[in-house]
Amino acid sequence: MSTVFITLLQIGLGIFHFKFALLFFVLLPPILGISLYLHLKFKSDLKQIKTIGEIEFTRTTIKKRIGDSLTEYKINSIEKIELQKHIPALSASISKGGYFSYILKIIFLDSTSEFLVVSDKPTDKRINLSVVDTLKTLKKFIKPEIIIKL
Repeated sequence: MSTVFITLLQIGLGIFHFKFALLFFVLLPPILGISLYLHLKFKSDLKQIKTIGEIEFTRTTIKKRIGDSLTEYKINSIEKIELQKHIPALSASISKGGYFSYILKIIFLDSTSEFLVVSDKPTDKRINLSVVDTLKTLKKFIKPEIIIKL
């Protein structure tokens, strides 16, 4: 929004020769109103995202639970694990890493892959460990390549 504000301010000053104070106070309320509207809209959209499963990492397996379905992947069948930012949060307090979710890509040795959207926060409230921290720790112990794109 600041880019739009500065562009409009420059146009007003350069082309129409408005006084800076007048132009500033004329442009500020609409820009703040639009920013507030977008902030509240995105915040309400993020609250509508529901948890449908969990993923658990161990030294030997990755367990994925979605509803009643449980899938286990053996670490030795995985070639690479990639983690990339997905939806940014509106504030850093929403999630530990400043982002709401990530896309987890698991590439298997047989060239198939699976994509999962995972939350930055753990389901267990007593443990304050994000998915990024988990993969950084796992990177030290397992053979498959782990790429974290922050």
